[in-house]
Amino acid sequence: MQITALTRYIRWWGGMKSQQGGAGIMAASETGPAFHAITTRALKREGFVGDYIWVDCREGRLELIGEKAGQIRLAPKDIQRLRIGYEETKYSKIYQTVIWRQGAAKPLDLTPLSEHRVNYAVTVRVFAGQMVASGFQNRVERGVSKFSAILGPVLIGILVLAALCISIFVLTEEPWWGRMIVPFIPIVLLGFLIWNMMARQMPRPIRNLAELDKQLP
Repeated sequence: MQITALTRYIRWWGGMKSQQGGAGIMAASETGPAFHAITTRALKREGFVGDYIWVDCREGRLELIGEKAGQIRLAPKDIQRLRIGYEETKYSKIYQTVIWRQGAAKPLDLTPLSEHRVNYAVTVRVFAGQMVASGFQNRVERGVSKFSAILGPVLIGILVLAALCISIFVLTEEPWWGRMIVPFIPIVLLGFLIWNMMARQMPRPIRNLAELDKQLP
């Protein structure tokens, strides 16, 4: 779907919600692109009330409007760090943008509703582009948390050590190639996880906006 078509849809959808009493949502929908994000604990601490918040990018700023209450408007200069990434679960990917604000103690996190992922990708990329255009590319990061990035390799690394111990101390009567069969698969898996950690998961500033394409729906 082209961005222009998506914008027209968002405006139509926002107008329908406004007729149902969502005046704040209508105000945010006048510009598009926009999406609904889950009202997380971090957002509730900031005074947002409702099942979701409306997030859009207009006039070079990111605007967050609660379903029932709460509103924050962020310009690129207000952002200390903007981290865009996703976590893989058994059933799907959980996309998330974490925002550290200048002078704020704790970050905000934006997780889109599953049916709003396309809108989320457009909105976040547009705002990241505003950050870069404003001279703040070094504040835009791709990846997840460092803990999440290293967790998988650490767990598989333990499995590799266990497999090597079995190969060295238990299978003493087997030929060397037979002993290497046991740790082979865990070692290959560890190599893949280390590559994935460095290529996608470990947080770092982006080199260009194209890097975000792998972090967005």
